[in-house]
This record gives sequence, C-alpha cells and structure tokens, in this order.
Amino acid sequence: EALPMSSRLCAATAPCNHLAGAPIGKNRLRQILQIKAQNGPLVAKLAGVVAGRQERKSAKGNRFAFAQLSDVSGAYEVTLFSDALEKSREFLEAGAQVLVGVEASLESDQLKLLARSVVPLDGAIADAGATGLSIFIDNLDSVPSVASVLQQAAGTSKRGGKGPIYFCLLNADLPGEVEIDIGQEFPVTPQIKGAIKSLGGVLQVEEL
Repeated sequence: EALPMSSRLCAATAPCNHLAGAPIGKNRLRQILQIKAQNGPLVAKLAGVVAGRQERKSAKGNRFAFAQLSDVSGAYEVTLFSDALEKSREFLEAGAQVLVGVEASLESDQLKLLARSVVPLDGAIADAGATGLSIFIDNLDSVPSVASVLQQAAGTSKRGGKGPIYFCLLNADLPGEVEIDIGQEFPVTPQIKGAIKSLGGVLQVEEL
C-alpha cells in the first residue's frame, strides 16, 4: 500500500535533507539553508512535488529552466542549467514526486537554489534502502528458476536500488554451507524477495 505523501517525504528527507551530514527537520529546512548559505554556497537535498516547469533559452542558445516544487513546509523554486535539465527533464512533470540535489547560495539576501540532480522519490527511497540477498537452496536445480526471476526484474525495474546476490547451497553431501557470489547486482525489492522465496527448492531468503 502506498504511503501518503507526508510520510513518503519524511522517509526520504530523514536521511537525505542534510548539511555536512547533519539531519535537518523538514519544517525549517529552507530557513536553515538561508542562514548557512551566508558563509558561502552549500549542498543539500530537498524532496518535493513538482508544481510546474518553465524552460528558457540563454543568449548563447543554451536551455535552462525554473521548476516550482512544494513539500510539507511550503513552496520553493529551483533553477536548472542545461546539463541538469537534459538529465532530469522527464522527472519534472507536474505532480511528480522527486528528490532534488541543490546548491544553495545567497544573492542580495535572497536564497537561490541551483539544481544539480533530480531523481524520482521512489527511486531515491529504494536506493537508500537497497541491500543484497542471500538465497539458501538445497540443490543447484533451483538456480535457473531464481535466475529467471532476477532477469525479469532487471528487465522491468528501471528505477530503484540494486544489490549483490549470493546463493548459499545447503546439502547433506557437502561438508558445510557453500556460498556462491554470482558477480552481478540485481534490483532488490520486497516483491522480488517474496517471488524468489516462493520458488521450489528455495529454503530461505535473507537480506544482507
């Protein structure tokens, strides 16, 4: 079940809205940014919902944009220059929930937010919580079915975190547990973990 927007923002901003590694309460984030920016530009991350985007062209022909966003503490605007705009345009549609990496600075006592990166909020949360999996099996006959689930996940999951996958072979004919690193990272989500756990021959699935 999808979390309400306020809970999703809290989940994303708790580890991500930060200055020099120190967590910041979301309700006073931009006030603190303005105070801290008095000592020079600094970097932070802001979660929000896209309200709109206006693109412009500079005198040199380079495209840039102003994007308006809002979060639980109010509305704000970020500027995107051509490189950041090209990489993130698809995420800046009205209603999209995103995590924006910004450089904050003061110009004439006004806080300016220059966007360096924009990623979907779902992907940011998944990246923050992504781990690997240890898959316990009793024989190697289970490997093809597990591999099929992983390959399907890799083909359909375009966003979110990936992690390493290990097979742990438990067999009475072996002197102990044999761990096999497949040497490739795959998407790791609760849905994928559950799908693998339901396969025949899979004894247990644990997060690393």
